[in-house]
Amino acid sequence: MRNQFLQASSAVALALVLTAATEARQSGPADNGAVVSYETGFFDRFNPVTALDMVQQMPGFTLSAGDAARRGLGDSFGNLLINGERPSNKSLTLETVLGRIPANSVVRIELIQEALPQFDMRGHARLANVIVEDNGSSGAWSVTLERSDSNRIGPRGNISWSTQLGSADITMSLNGELWGNRGRIKQQLYTSGGTELTETRRINEQFVWAPLRSSLSMNMPLGTDTSLRLDAFAETWVWHLDRWRQDFDPYDLGAGPTALERGFTENHGSNFNISPTLAHTFNERWSGETTLLVRRDRERQGPHRFNQWDAGTGFVGATIIEGDYDLEETALRQTFSWSANERHSLEFGAETALNSRDSDLRLFSDDGAVLSEIELPVSTTRVEEDRQEVFTTHTWTLSESLQLESGLRVEFSEITQSGDAEQSRSFEYLKPRAVLTWRQDAQTRWRFSVLRDVAQLQFGKFASTVDLNDDTSVVGNPDYVPQRSWVAEAEWERRFGDDASLSITARYSDVQDLDGWLAGERDGSVFDTPGNIGDASRLDLLLSATTPLDAMGVSNALLDIDLSWNDTEVTDPLTGDTRRWSGPREWGVQLDFRQDLPVRQLAWGWDFSAFADSEAFRAREYRALEHGERSLNAFVETTRFAGVSSRLGVRHMFGNIHNRERVFFNGSRADGIISAVEHEQRKSFGLFYITFSGAF
Repeated sequence: MRNQFLQASSAVALALVLTAATEARQSGPADNGAVVSYETGFFDRFNPVTALDMVQQMPGFTLSAGDAARRGLGDSFGNLLINGERPSNKSLTLETVLGRIPANSVVRIELIQEALPQFDMRGHARLANVIVEDNGSSGAWSVTLERSDSNRIGPRGNISWSTQLGSADITMSLNGELWGNRGRIKQQLYTSGGTELTETRRINEQFVWAPLRSSLSMNMPLGTDTSLRLDAFAETWVWHLDRWRQDFDPYDLGAGPTALERGFTENHGSNFNISPTLAHTFNERWSGETTLLVRRDRERQGPHRFNQWDAGTGFVGATIIEGDYDLEETALRQTFSWSANERHSLEFGAETALNSRDSDLRLFSDDGAVLSEIELPVSTTRVEEDRQEVFTTHTWTLSESLQLESGLRVEFSEITQSGDAEQSRSFEYLKPRAVLTWRQDAQTRWRFSVLRDVAQLQFGKFASTVDLNDDTSVVGNPDYVPQRSWVAEAEWERRFGDDASLSITARYSDVQDLDGWLAGERDGSVFDTPGNIGDASRLDLLLSATTPLDAMGVSNALLDIDLSWNDTEVTDPLTGDTRRWSGPREWGVQLDFRQDLPVRQLAWGWDFSAFADSEAFRAREYRALEHGERSLNAFVETTRFAGVSSRLGVRHMFGNIHNRERVFFNGSRADGIISAVEHEQRKSFGLFYITFSGAF
């Protein structure tokens, strides 16, 4: 499979080069070497409504929010600039920021391809700088109606508005959705070492997802050299699930179910983020920026009640789960920037953060007469992280064609856990980074980078969890430490004409203390616990391309291609064998086609994706997941009706099937004694939708 994938990748790359090299376009972006400027006329054929529609059509560029899932601000800087400044994407996603900007407010979009002194790349290979002008009050809106395969209509809507209040620029948005779909699941259980079919199950799931989100941004000058930016976001949501399971004798399905189970839950939660930033320019070479982040998340789960009935005896019992989770994050970051000259710029500063997560998980058993609480280890606990970081970044233009971006971050943190498990640990990490960019010619660039990455400690792994749908429990691990990696990467990128590009990337990661699953033992029983399973390695090969298809006789059409392959290795802590990591899929293919028909004011397109299966190696279980994401989606859109963009589409045209195999072991997986095997198939069918969007 590996050789076939590499051969296919090489063939596709060669075809793209030959196709793009024959292109002779009459107009396009202005290329000034390090910066390519796309005027708004370049995007007209895509009928954009917002700046997001425009950025998504930039050849060779993919929007990245950095690692916004990590606590603090140091890793959350994405590859987007608005008028040369980074939006606070820790409070607002980059999609939200761009989706609030009407396309008619965009002057141009600059693609920054090299580390220049005036732009801090923050490790990204490319930045998009959206230049926006003030057009007075303006806004954008969209409404979507989607029919699920359970014949429910789910509405989704968004509206944003920008205006000026005194000297302050204000942008607000509100969006929400109501979505419900049905899941159809079939399971077969084989016992006697996985050889004898003893049970067939049919499961129907009906869920409802209803979030409501609002955002507010303000940019206000405070004198000639100082400005204040404020981003705020609030969300409230409800998740409802109704799950019916019927068990049958596999050799007498017509006799009706032998047992019934019903699971019912309603979870709800809310989160709030606010991030003010004070920026000050001291002189033409010195500037400073102070950013505060305050985030609060609350989640209330359940009660999630599972009732069981036996066809012969009636009610058997019920299991009930309740959970309360509160996450707090507060971070303060101070940055100073110094432009020494046209060749050198320096950024340095410090950040402090205080984060915590409270977990309270409760499990009960109801036999119809008595409600009894089931004891769970590490089920009520609080984890706190007190973290400080100092950092510096140097951007050096070595020559007209060679740039070096280097940086060093030093992190100090203390993790304290209380409640069912109590301990305190301290960590210190050096995190250097260097990126060298060489412009071979106006169209070709090479990038080489090396960095040390320290993964985010996931607070959820310190506490226990229970999943009654899969009848599994995980015991929290107070001794879990962050995964560390040395990562080396090389990228070759070439642009052809106006709207074609090709990049090939090779990345190697040398990992210490890989995140995985360990086996714990309590009262003679083996259980799953998250933890560090030893040193590991990973090799990634990526190919990304955008090419027009005019040379193939398809006018005004673009094809985006993304191919990925990886090879992961780790020594299994239970068996001692070398195996792949849990989770990553070995390969993936994504194709995205769009053709515009300007005379008819129409556009149509499709996208296709396919991924390899994934595996999971747990203490008492092995899982193989055959993902059904060999998915084909299609759409047609027009602007001929009152200037409103209308899109009709279908997702998963030929259905979406997920197959899963679970192999259960008698005791630890290391013993190799199989007790049972479960096969599961989930099906969903085509989802039709229609979207109307416009600007005002």
